[in-house]
Amino acid sequence: MMRSLPFEVTMSTPEIVVIGGPASGKTHYGGQLYGRLRRNPGRLKLREGQGTPTDLSLLAEVLSTLENGKAAGHTPQSTSAQVTLPLEKAGRTLDLKWPDYGGEQIEGIFQDRQVPEGWKKQLQTAQGWLLLLRLKSETTWPDTLHTLTERPRPVHAVRTEAKGWDANARRVELLQILLHAAGHGTAHRLGRPRLAILLSCYDELAAEQRPPRDVLAEHLPLLAAFIESTWQPEQVSIWGLSALGRPLSADQEDDTFIDDGPEHQGWVVPPEGGEKDPDLTRPLDWLLGGL
Repeated sequence: MMRSLPFEVTMSTPEIVVIGGPASGKTHYGGQLYGRLRRNPGRLKLREGQGTPTDLSLLAEVLSTLENGKAAGHTPQSTSAQVTLPLEKAGRTLDLKWPDYGGEQIEGIFQDRQVPEGWKKQLQTAQGWLLLLRLKSETTWPDTLHTLTERPRPVHAVRTEAKGWDANARRVELLQILLHAAGHGTAHRLGRPRLAILLSCYDELAAEQRPPRDVLAEHLPLLAAFIESTWQPEQVSIWGLSALGRPLSADQEDDTFIDDGPEHQGWVVPPEGGEKDPDLTRPLDWLLGGL
């Protein structure tokens, strides 16, 4: 079983882990986050005199690819590494360790029902989780009773349509596995770990000004209900995220993206909905602010 390196923050506060499966958007968000911190800082910024991490190899390729107007490639499944970003938030210092790992590792946890020791130790001590979901790529199946009522047909025909897990059940099961590994019971609503959810590639959904919580409930109602019943309301924050602001191709350059610069691309929609905000650090600022 491969060991992976979750996302952590080392400071006077405990750690944070990031949870993102294949094509969830964490690679582009990590690259754009670093670009923001260097060139267009928001609520979080790099500490003066320590603005260059010792090793940029994990993010350098992503940044270089984006600067050339192309989408970054898929992170190999076997990758497990991280880079440290020295940050400052309202005069407080923290070292943000951003991971680079293949999203298949998350799928492996779900499939094997086993959490690697590297993940387990972090989950047990973390007081904040960052979950990335790309709703357009989440597969859901129609409710059988509703389908039969609306369009009667043989039961076996309905059953053969659904192959694999419905995304609602899949994501709820994954969270239950991670909560169990972390030693968190669900008899009472959780105050820890604090949970920030990023609905990545939000520009795909034509829902840019809607409250992201409503969009999640519309696409994955079972998952939304599980989160609502498991966490205290003030300990959950759901954001829309478009790390690039537009789709990019891995093969063809986008000249407009190049001219504007990646540090001026991308946005978040805050939990209450409304106007897009170019400060990609806001979800992390919320997560760190309550720890």
